Amino acid sequence: MATSSLASDATARIERLASRILVYKKLYYTGKPTLTDEAYDALEEELRRLDPEHPILAMVGYDLGKAEGKVPHEPPMLSLSKTYEQGELLQFLRKAPVVVGDKFDGMAMALEFDENGRFYRASTRGSGSFGENVTEHLFHVLSIPKNLVLGLPVEVTLEVRGEVYFPIAAFKPFQERFDSYRNAVPGTFGRKDVDAAVDVLHVLAFCAYDFILKDKSGRVLEADETHEALRQQGTSFLSRLRWLEEKGFYTGVGAGLTRKLPEDLDADGLKEFLDTTYAAPRDYLMDGLVFRFDDDVAWETMGATSHHPRGSLAFKQTGETAVTRIVDIETGMGRSGKVTFRARLEPVQLSGAKITYATLHNADFISQGGYAPGAQVLIKRSGEVIPAIIGLHEPSNSSYLVPEKCPCGYDLSRVGPDLFCLVKVACAHKDQESLVYFVQTLEILGVSDKIVARLREAGLLAGPADLFRISVDDLLGLEGFAKKSAENVVRAIQEKRRLPLATFLTALGLKRGGEVKCKDVARRYGTLEAVRAATPEDLASEKGWATKSAEDFLQSLHEKADLVESLLQVVAVVPEPRSNLSDEAKAHPYFGKSICITGALSRPREDYKKSIEALGAKLVSSVTSKTDFLVSNEASGSSKYQQAQKLGIPVVNEEEFAAKL
Repeated sequence: MATSSLASDATARIERLASRILVYKKLYYTGKPTLTDEAYDALEEELRRLDPEHPILAMVGYDLGKAEGKVPHEPPMLSLSKTYEQGELLQFLRKAPVVVGDKFDGMAMALEFDENGRFYRASTRGSGSFGENVTEHLFHVLSIPKNLVLGLPVEVTLEVRGEVYFPIAAFKPFQERFDSYRNAVPGTFGRKDVDAAVDVLHVLAFCAYDFILKDKSGRVLEADETHEALRQQGTSFLSRLRWLEEKGFYTGVGAGLTRKLPEDLDADGLKEFLDTTYAAPRDYLMDGLVFRFDDDVAWETMGATSHHPRGSLAFKQTGETAVTRIVDIETGMGRSGKVTFRARLEPVQLSGAKITYATLHNADFISQGGYAPGAQVLIKRSGEVIPAIIGLHEPSNSSYLVPEKCPCGYDLSRVGPDLFCLVKVACAHKDQESLVYFVQTLEILGVSDKIVARLREAGLLAGPADLFRISVDDLLGLEGFAKKSAENVVRAIQEKRRLPLATFLTALGLKRGGEVKCKDVARRYGTLEAVRAATPEDLASEKGWATKSAEDFLQSLHEKADLVESLLQVVAVVPEPRSNLSDEAKAHPYFGKSICITGALSRPREDYKKSIEALGAKLVSSVTSKTDFLVSNEASGSSKYQQAQKLGIPVVNEEEFAAKL
């Protein structure tokens, strides 16, 4: 399970000791001592031996600063712009390379350290401009280091911003104290009686998602100054997070949950990425994903509204959570041979519906998460889809053994986190799903998955081409078909004898061949013959296609040659009209070029994008060996500019670029 470890053993020991000293110190100075002077002195002496610069030791009396009143945030702790639409997210991702990380369902905090690296104040996000002082609370959170070795060449203070959250595994002892995970953290920090919350504070965790440095005058260092102070090459946000992890903070980078997003994702690839990311097991509740420009200078240049930074975007899935018990784990088979899993649950009300089933993503998800019949689990329902299990609430007394054989009798193969039946012989379970997918793609009215199964059982349907050979008399021989219903089904099938190229390709169930990808291919090549003659290199040169995706798509098409030939005997594939450019556009020097842009421009980038595409060129999001030139108004430390220099890609300024447009 991907987890955010609270702290190393040594750090946890130090912070637990410091927490005890703080409790006894407060009791002593409020006239309620519970420890002898000798015993208290022994605790301080032990802490001094382990961490002689710990801020608790420098505290005179019981002074945590001005605990009352508001703490100003400069710059403000802004909210994030949010979207629930993958299309809107995809548009954002095309602007620049991004880093993606989890959006924690916790409470935002700012932790301040002085020029010597000693923690001295903590505050909630509050209004964004001012927050509540919760320094005493944070001194008891063991997972937060309180004494850092900054090791910087300039004298600065450090402010670490992040999220305090409740690890799922640590919540069980407190479930009677709090009505939900969501209320537990703000409920704890809202208590004025900190002593009564120390046991909770000890188990809370903190994920850092950013930091700022300030000079002696209190001025916030700009992005390039910050990276220079850290002695880092470039201005990558991900490298700043790695620096935080070196200082003892959890950021998700080391766990692989905060990372650079692939730059060539299209709609299908993004959906696959989101599904995989949400399926990863975690020891905390998440409230979505956060996408942020990786280039700090670009992010800073984008600026912010009064509400949110323009270089960041949160993607959220709607839904509520509930706890229930797994009654059984059921398996199915997809058309690709992938084994699917779902949990049959004790019925529970969620988002106004009675829930009896939830998705279990794959074999690894089940094994690593400890899911088995009898386990208490957290489920989440997004929109109107079948809910997914998102966390283990209480383990089962027994474990679940994932299947080793397909129902067809052949051994299952492990491919990454999934199980597959990869045998090339006929497999009734895979064939059923492939036929249902074909029917659904063609939108054949009246032909359900149950009818497909009945046709197969009757020996009328071995492959998709057989659909078009079924007659009314064939159907009348099956139970449940009257003459009228048989005629309707045959008519609905025969109406699909002329198929648009994009529909035909989609219905084949090609690897990497979702509806959007197949439409792109159809528009690019126009005819089935041209698609079958395409090379991976040619397809990979198109926007949205990575080399591996192009190879998988075309290899899958070639492997289904027999299926294609059988279908061509009964259907006609209608060519896709190709968008034709004028002879003038084809003669333009930008025709067929791959163009990348970085930095600030005098015109909106979207304007240039339209002009570029109208000339048969492509605006790409990153600089690679395939990029023809980079548009940039000045030399910069951006990753695009540096990559162009490294690869010898020409760089032109906006004036020269626009003149040719």
